[in-house]
Amino acid sequence: MIKVEFFGLYRLNYGMAEWETDAKDINDLLKKLHHYNSFYTVKELKNSIILVNGKNFMDLKKYRTKLNPGDEVFIMSPASGG
Repeated sequence: MIKVEFFGLYRLNYGMAEWETDAKDINDLLKKLHHYNSFYTVKELKNSIILVNGKNFMDLKKYRTKLNPGDEVFIMSPASGG
């Protein structure tokens, strides 16, 4: 299983801090998260700040970053300003 931790608005809107699932890559994970709870669309989730085992997924293979059992994924709501 992959451990997913939510931060910011995601934690508030999903009403949970953690979630566990199986997914082959980040794209698959975001689709599963949307199907689990459709509060956000996959397109909206793709604006997230995502860390895989402490590394920014943008420095890896982005949405094709492979996920393995035991991986930790942090999903943070995008920064906004005003």
